[in-house]
Amino acid sequence: MSKFKDINQVFALIEDDLKETETAFTRYLGSEIDLIPKIGEHIILSGGKRLRPALLILTCSMLGDNRQTGTLLAAVIEFIHTATLLHDDVVDEADMRRGLAAANTIWGNEASVLVGDFLFAMAFDMAVDQGSMATLKSISTATRRLAEGEILELMKTADISTSIDDYIKIIDGKTAILMATACEVGAITAGVEVEQQLKMKEFGHCLGIAFQMMDDILDYNSCEENLGKTIGIDLEEGKVTLPLIHTLQHSLPEEREKINEIITSDYVSREDFNFVHSLMIKNKSLEHTTTEAASYLKKAHLILDEFPDSQEKEALRFITDYVLNRDR
Repeated sequence: MSKFKDINQVFALIEDDLKETETAFTRYLGSEIDLIPKIGEHIILSGGKRLRPALLILTCSMLGDNRQTGTLLAAVIEFIHTATLLHDDVVDEADMRRGLAAANTIWGNEASVLVGDFLFAMAFDMAVDQGSMATLKSISTATRRLAEGEILELMKTADISTSIDDYIKIIDGKTAILMATACEVGAITAGVEVEQQLKMKEFGHCLGIAFQMMDDILDYNSCEENLGKTIGIDLEEGKVTLPLIHTLQHSLPEEREKINEIITSDYVSREDFNFVHSLMIKNKSLEHTTTEAASYLKKAHLILDEFPDSQEKEALRFITDYVLNRDR
């Protein structure tokens, strides 16, 4: 039985490391251009679980002990994640982020994109300072894959012919790759062999795929107060996620045509959303997506089983369970 009862206890285990990471956020956000720290602090310090930094720190601690470097690299990962959030909100024309007004609604699209660019640049500046070519390669590959995932998602917008393979490629790029990289960099920083680095990268990949699948469920099956964004926004933005793909595969021709009309329209009404949601319920598409996510998390558990027992390993195992049961 796990010693952890909720996710906050996991973060309490590495509280000091996360505080150092937060300090690095603030320090490296410094700029003579005051708009940069304003926007950066708005999104970085407005909340979020710091899951990716936690994965890096826990991995590093589980496999070795290089905490000072680990906390700085955790900040690098979160800078990259934050940059993608700023860019995503512009692309998606989002109004909310973590329950607050999105940065682009306050300062405009141009400022959000440019500050996102600054955060990417600062992340690499910080990574270079750590002097590890393996770390730099991992982070640069992740950044490229992030862009590829976002571009593929854009290409597949409102395309009801999007396949499951397309979907996996999208979420592998937009979500899983950065979690995989956090775990891989944690292992590199701990100084373990390449084989163990790759195992932890695969752990992060499985976790990230499952995380995004569950996030896609929440967009249809949560409440706005919990999720921090408008429910049904994926449908309105034309995002063809696994719950919708499964629904399309099991719908009648006339139902598929109606879904196509909804997802390609400029406005999705509550009635439209309820129509799609009712089909998801009828076809058990949300349950199917949960089952798929659970299969990836089972693989993540099996990878962790190969490592010696420790409280950090137990914390990583708890995170996999949290991903399957989270409501936000």
